[in-house]
Amino acid sequence: MGFLALSLEPDERLVRAAAIALGLKMRVAVAGAEVLGPLGVNQVPSTVFVDSRGVVVMAVKGPRRRGFFERRARELIAR
Repeated sequence: MGFLALSLEPDERLVRAAAIALGLKMRVAVAGAEVLGPLGVNQVPSTVFVDSRGVVVMAVKGPRRRGFFERRARELIAR
């Protein structure tokens, strides 16, 4: 299982700085609304968890703390 964080923020330096501040240990990329729209993302920030088959298994809206991501990742890995 892999993880990819997508941001609508066009400034890659800000995205990188935020990822470091949050302690994210995953790839981070910048994506436009045309990529996130079909996933149901209409609020920033939003998080979409997609499994290895490309199926959306969880989507949440709003900011989350590091512990949230750690718990959800463990739950998804355990599936």
